[in-house]
Amino acid sequence: MVLEKRRPRGEFHARMKEVEKGLYRYSGEINPENTDQRDIPDHHLGTSIADVKIWVEQMALGLGYEQVTWDELPGA
Repeated sequence: MVLEKRRPRGEFHARMKEVEKGLYRYSGEINPENTDQRDIPDHHLGTSIADVKIWVEQMALGLGYEQVTWDELPGA
């Protein structure tokens, strides 16, 4: 098996809103092949801001992004 190191993809931009009391929705646009054209919509729901942030950050790192930039967070 040959392991290939992916080149860094830069920043992953994400937003999170409280859609109902205690229910948080992450949304973002991903394009693993071209970070300048983030056009694949992605969403995730959770009951904790911290849990949703962890999920998004692990997902983005797994796709090869160097970091997550939060464009919008509840209470920010």
